Amino acid sequence: MIALWDLGNVVVRWEPEEILQKLNYTAEQTDYVRSELLGHPDWLALDRGTTTEAVVAERLVDESGLSMDQALRCFDVVRESLTDLPQSIELLHQMKRAGISQYVLSNMSAVNADYLRRRDYFGLFDGVMISAEEKLIKPEVDIFKTVLERFQLDPAETFFIDDSKPNIDVAQSLGINALHFHRSDACYQSVRDAFKLS
Repeated sequence: MIALWDLGNVVVRWEPEEILQKLNYTAEQTDYVRSELLGHPDWLALDRGTTTEAVVAERLVDESGLSMDQALRCFDVVRESLTDLPQSIELLHQMKRAGISQYVLSNMSAVNADYLRRRDYFGLFDGVMISAEEKLIKPEVDIFKTVLERFQLDPAETFFIDDSKPNIDVAQSLGINALHFHRSDACYQSVRDAFKLS
């Protein structure tokens, strides 16, 4: 069995509300960033690789009371918030020691992916597919077909770990084994059980 990992909320933290708190903006500015950045189609466009942080920052400045420094700080705080989940990192190492091949399929901007690629554990992955670099995004079926083809993965021998139910559903429709991931001891044990790890 081969492991296919999502990153956000699976390997690294993704907590939009914590990000908003760290920005220390006014209530109005916080609501704006919540809806017009993190909850806006532009965020998906960043993940798809069809826009840039600079372009999105310009829109934020034009449409809100944010300065350019404040708008750009949003992206810096997002990156700083992508801290490792210790149990996941431990599991990556355990799988590597067991000789299990591990791949990544993640929705993420190219800038954020480059930021994470500096981390030592990225050397544990046999292949990494980032949505922005493919101009495709989960849960679109094409990105799943692309990852299977690119890395020559057999769906029946692939175990996909992701925190999004729509992503899980599409993976399963292609015959990929999949686990809807929640950060809980039981969920980590389910992954270990799937790979027959103690």
